[in-house]
Amino acid sequence: MDRENSGGIIKEEVKKRGIITFARYMDLALYHPEEGYYMRDREKIGPAGDFYTSPDVSTLFGKVLADQLEEMWRLSGCPKDWDILEFGAGKGLMARDILNHVSSRYPDFHEALAYIIIEKSPLMITRQQENLSGIVSPGRGIKWLGGLEQLEPGSVAGCFLSNELLDAFPVHRVININDELMEIYVTCKNGEIGEVYGKLSTPELLEYINDFHIEMEEGQSIEVNLAIREWLGKVSSAMSRGFLLTIDYGDIAGRLYSGSRPEGTIRSYQRHRLVDNLYQEPGVQDITSNVNFTALMRWGEAFGLKTAGYAAQMYFLMNLGIFDYLGASTSFYDEKAMMETMAVKKLVMPEGMGSIFKVAAQYKGFSPEVSLTGFSGRFGSRA
Repeated sequence: MDRENSGGIIKEEVKKRGIITFARYMDLALYHPEEGYYMRDREKIGPAGDFYTSPDVSTLFGKVLADQLEEMWRLSGCPKDWDILEFGAGKGLMARDILNHVSSRYPDFHEALAYIIIEKSPLMITRQQENLSGIVSPGRGIKWLGGLEQLEPGSVAGCFLSNELLDAFPVHRVININDELMEIYVTCKNGEIGEVYGKLSTPELLEYINDFHIEMEEGQSIEVNLAIREWLGKVSSAMSRGFLLTIDYGDIAGRLYSGSRPEGTIRSYQRHRLVDNLYQEPGVQDITSNVNFTALMRWGEAFGLKTAGYAAQMYFLMNLGIFDYLGASTSFYDEKAMMETMAVKKLVMPEGMGSIFKVAAQYKGFSPEVSLTGFSGRFGSRA
């Protein structure tokens, strides 16, 4: 079988080590420099890829985010230098839509902006540069960084922004077997990758389960995303004054780890379909799990990031007036207006992206507390 499809290097790594945590396997499968899913030169997002993101659905998603970002800038006192730092910008569609809207509606904000994309994949950087080549560049330009470590402590005044980032952080997996908590490890036998159980690889896993009052039923497995805590520490360290806006699918701990999810939320996608086997084609299939927003907000507080709001995506977008951007139809059958309306419905309907995706805003360096329209408008802060 061709190595491009088989994940040969990843399998060899597993064989070499004998047994690795699922977190290590997920890290290899997604981010290995040669075979990692996000490092490969193939379409991942949109109709020809494996999944959709909100910016693929409608340009209005970026427009309302731009409105929220501009409000953050005003709450910061309209400084002359303000940064938007987007993690893992995909094809650059959200950046494009945000900057197009800002340039046409908020000229002073546009002049103050530097748009910084934090991206690991050279291939995605090329795609982002292509999609951003035709826009009016913000006053302080568009820049690319390889990681948070390239930012000096306290150097950022602005907003860190992520859309579907944390769900791709490597996770540990824990299962309850005969009332004993075991970790799910990954091994390779006879050329096939599979699972084995063993003792917890770190005491942090038991601390996590106790801290979030997780009561696991017999046979239930869960995911533990410890990488979020380290990421939050780095974000807070880089920020002097500003915001962190996180959009992802997930829930609060009490609902995320309920017995109604006996196999957790870990899953894999390929060509917009769920793949039953997480190990079928390492590096070719996406792997993802739901985000524990309770952990995001609680750990954020420990790093000095106060919570400004938490809401389902539908309420966040409606608070910001997404329906106001739908143009009035000029004819009995206006196909463009109809398509735009259907796209917005996909973003806000409870059975679609509206309730599955959540939005959390955190901030640092403001007193008194900050109130943001996305969480305090007509629909309030509901999740």
